[in-house]
Amino acid sequence: MGQRGPAPKPSVIEEAEGRPGKRAPNGDEPQFDSVIPDCPEHLSSDAKKHWEKIAPMLLRAKLLTEADQIALGNLCQAYATMAQAQKLLNQSNILFQTPSGYLQQSPLFSIITTSMELINKLCREFGLTPSARSRLSVGSAQKETDLLDDALYGRGTQLLVLPKRN
Repeated sequence: MGQRGPAPKPSVIEEAEGRPGKRAPNGDEPQFDSVIPDCPEHLSSDAKKHWEKIAPMLLRAKLLTEADQIALGNLCQAYATMAQAQKLLNQSNILFQTPSGYLQQSPLFSIITTSMELINKLCREFGLTPSARSRLSVGSAQKETDLLDDALYGRGTQLLVLPKRN
């Protein structure tokens, strides 16, 4: 039998939302380095262009790790596929006539619709939709992390004093 209920949110997103359910964080969740993973070689050239735009944004927001290569690759490829199908559909008609005389919608329309659904799901996973973003708050936790990064990696010269955590 499969797992029940909705998939749990990643801790970084739950933390950014302020833990609305007030549940304790999962202390055993795997931790990965916050880096831009290598772009998968199998992506189309258009998908690779989207990777170059999206990956730095996610890294700046501290929402990207080395473990996110596949999900981000899927998002970029789905977007490239949707864009290519939309360009082809723009050059033709949404409806075409079959040899028997019936009107039928273009198969491109189904490709676009399916790709859009996948894109929206993956964007929500990364906090890239307006509604997903509205639930996030990077306020003081983000500032503390930035100060710590500055101190650890020599980008700042100030003494860092973090508040006590409960």
